[in-house]
Amino acid sequence: MKLLRDILYKARIEQVVGATNTAIEHIAFDSREVVPFTAFVAVPGTRVDGHDFIAKAVESGAIAVICERLPEERKDGVTYVRVADSAEALAIMAANFHDHPARKLKLVGVTGTNGKTSVATLLHRLYRTLGRRPV
Repeated sequence: MKLLRDILYKARIEQVVGATNTAIEHIAFDSREVVPFTAFVAVPGTRVDGHDFIAKAVESGAIAVICERLPEERKDGVTYVRVADSAEALAIMAANFHDHPARKLKLVGVTGTNGKTSVATLLHRLYRTLGRRPV
């Protein structure tokens, strides 16, 4: 569980309607996955616009809605946050919510025209020999 203001840290917020000291237990961008204490992020897509499902998400228990366009009808007790880019905000919020797991990754990239498979195979064997878990 995190506070909304903490998971919104570094997101480009344009407007807030409601309190940001709300406890959030889940983040969802699919209204069918919303449960109580969820922050719902309305992401516009190529086929479906998440903004069309804000009311359904709130009915399902969303206590925060992050969107690019604020809905005309708002429910009391729900915090609405307008951002410049919902997809970008979702990425930032997920990283903040899960304590930035990418910061703990160690990554090796193999690029070039020839020899990538050979080098990748040799590195895999080397890491296994050293007791590391290559993925």
